[in-house]
Amino acid sequence: MDAMEYEFLLRSVYKCGRDYEKGADADIYRDMERAYTFMENKTLHTTRDDPEYEYRIAFAKVRGNVENAITEGISKVRYTATPEDTQLLEQLKSLLTFQMYDKQVLDKVIDDAGTIFHRYGLQY
Repeated sequence: MDAMEYEFLLRSVYKCGRDYEKGADADIYRDMERAYTFMENKTLHTTRDDPEYEYRIAFAKVRGNVENAITEGISKVRYTATPEDTQLLEQLKSLLTFQMYDKQVLDKVIDDAGTIFHRYGLQY
């Protein structure tokens, strides 16, 4: 997934430009990608403790920003969205638990939420 999809999701929901405070900055996602690459590449380090910790910190930041954006987005489309789409957004949000550190799941959540919000006029 492209880091810009992450940024566009947050910019669409918050109707803002690039805003690090709200998390609408692709560099936040790129930090997570770098940490993920470093953690997965075993030749770059001798132990997995520090790289995994750094990845979890960066992932938690992205996950929290996405969860907050979905919550805000639901409140903006609740009167226009179909019950099925609202339920799907709630299900996507429920995947973002504190125990979840799966980048592929997070990417799918970002993509699906962005598609639903775009359908209801939340677009950058």
